[in-house]
Amino acid sequence: MARSVKDMYVYEINIDSLFLINFVMNLYLYSLISRTLGRTATRTRIWGISIGGTAVFCLMLLLPGIPVFIKRFIGPVLINMIMTAVIFKVRQIGEVVRCTGYLFVYAFFLGGLMKFLFANVTFLHNKTESIWYILGAGWFGYAILSWWNEQIRKRKACHVYPVTLSGYGKTVTLKALSDTGNSLREPISGKPVSVIEEGALGELALIKMPEKLKIIPYHSVGKENGILEGYEVPELMIEREEGTIRWQKVIVGISTNKISANGAYQMILHPDLCSEAPDKAKGHRLIRRLGGE
Repeated sequence: MARSVKDMYVYEINIDSLFLINFVMNLYLYSLISRTLGRTATRTRIWGISIGGTAVFCLMLLLPGIPVFIKRFIGPVLINMIMTAVIFKVRQIGEVVRCTGYLFVYAFFLGGLMKFLFANVTFLHNKTESIWYILGAGWFGYAILSWWNEQIRKRKACHVYPVTLSGYGKTVTLKALSDTGNSLREPISGKPVSVIEEGALGELALIKMPEKLKIIPYHSVGKENGILEGYEVPELMIEREEGTIRWQKVIVGISTNKISANGAYQMILHPDLCSEAPDKAKGHRLIRRLGGE
């Protein structure tokens, strides 16, 4: 809030409101970054670091003697870079800068959406000093950006990636399509199931041990109640533009037919395996993302 004192503007800051607004906006922004970049970050970590970072930011604003340029520009940038590095456990400075860049891009768009709402939605006029209207507008902007992000993720999901399957001293490299339409899961464990051509297994065909057979039911056009033989691959590595991720103990269903008519790919990945969110790929263990954590 600003008031005029002898032709000067004096700004009064309600530190509790400032803290709450910055804290909630941090939650929105870091959740968006996590989804966009496929970075693993627990809710506890995001909440904890957001509280700490917001507290440091508010303290910096209250401390006298700090130049305005630092309070408004350098300080917030450094604080957010540190928060980003800790939340996503990023060690490389280049990756920290990249993630922080996404943060400021999202902050720019979120701020723009909020400004648009306050300027064009009738009941929001003159509500720019109400903390609850600010948080509500922020949530609406977050919902729009989340939806937009999800649409991009779905379009990217149907990509062909180089994939390496390893186990028992053998390795096979092939092309795999990430298909959002693949919803196969192993009925007992609930693990996502990818599908691979039997001929593409090569030396890894030894994973087909009778005692480790898993029955994967499926439905398709022309076959209402089909069954695939499923087996466990010790390790699967997916090469993406954003980085490489590895999974352990991945279930694959064996197809006796060609998966791609023109041979462009030999495997259909479950879309959850192209994410680094362990809660999605139930039962799988994410080893690490090369070049990241």
